[in-house]
Amino acid sequence: MISLSKACALAAACAVVLTACGSSTGASGSATPTAPVDVGKASPVTPLDAAATARAKKQGSVLLYTNADAQQTAPITKAFEAKYPGIKLRVLNMNDAQTFQRYATETATGVRTADVVMATDSVGMLDFVRKGNVLGYTDPNLRNLPKYAQLAPGVVAVSEDPLVAVYNTALIPKNKQPKDLASLAELSTSIKGRVGTTDISNPQSFGAVSSYVSQQGDAGWKNLQALAPNTKVESGNGNLMQKLAQGEYQAAYFVSGSVRALIEDQKAAKILNYTYLKDATPLLPRAVAVTKKAASPDAAKLFVNFLLSVEGQQAACKGGFTPYRDGVDCAYGLPAVEAVVGADNLVLGGYPKDIVKNKATIVERWKKAYDR
Repeated sequence: MISLSKACALAAACAVVLTACGSSTGASGSATPTAPVDVGKASPVTPLDAAATARAKKQGSVLLYTNADAQQTAPITKAFEAKYPGIKLRVLNMNDAQTFQRYATETATGVRTADVVMATDSVGMLDFVRKGNVLGYTDPNLRNLPKYAQLAPGVVAVSEDPLVAVYNTALIPKNKQPKDLASLAELSTSIKGRVGTTDISNPQSFGAVSSYVSQQGDAGWKNLQALAPNTKVESGNGNLMQKLAQGEYQAAYFVSGSVRALIEDQKAAKILNYTYLKDATPLLPRAVAVTKKAASPDAAKLFVNFLLSVEGQQAACKGGFTPYRDGVDCAYGLPAVEAVVGADNLVLGGYPKDIVKNKATIVERWKKAYDR
């Protein structure tokens, strides 16, 4: 049990969390959860050619469908429109399944649809490509990005977002919070029912599990099977964070890394703490693609080009994304994550091999372990 004063503090923190559980670092971008790291040297600017840029300006707008929330995309919108004042970026926020379904419905009826889609559902995005919905666009920035940036034909990663563990510090002090999933599995036996995660039907959870077991193999499944009987399952991050702040949960794992900035910058930092798990920090590529039916195809290409530039990645950092391009100074960037967990504990390399073929097996094995 916790004291009345702590319970009040937890409730207050909960209110903060719920208003921004997918949130940004704020305009200042001042949070520094890790020590300064070497982010490398920025490569030369690789813009679109002048003719394509001129056509983009004539088209005048970009319609983006994305699973990122409004607070995350706001810094990107501001930076893009400042760089290209004649082009308006319109953002519709929805989950990945809604994005793909809405595009299918709108293209079937001839209604204006997305010029660009941004999603973390790997299987959904690959199916979107298979159905011929992605323009075969190769951005000039790709020559200056790692090979894993290219996820599929016409599909590139905007960021490599980590999944983290989050703890209620009033119930598990920082010095006793597990730093790897195996240790959390061990602890979970003493706090049965006070540990949370998200359901495998959530693309974020599936992405976390599939990436983790692709790297860890049977040892990874063993850790998940040890955690499963002691874990309660939620539909998404919102419920997890609320129950953590209220003290119903003491720990949660495979939580979206977008909560990092919130926990660092807001009052919730006194109640909640996140950590990268050194044996289990899956990175989910947040994919972006120009659609085949884009009404503003050149403006869409210009937007993708901006997102992949150093300037665009810097703006994405302010929205809580995890940039990976060299020369981007970001407290939540890939170099900062790697500095904590080590390169060998990051799952990089695009989408896991055979992810579409293996999805049913992974889901079935997870459901059996978690009795779903």
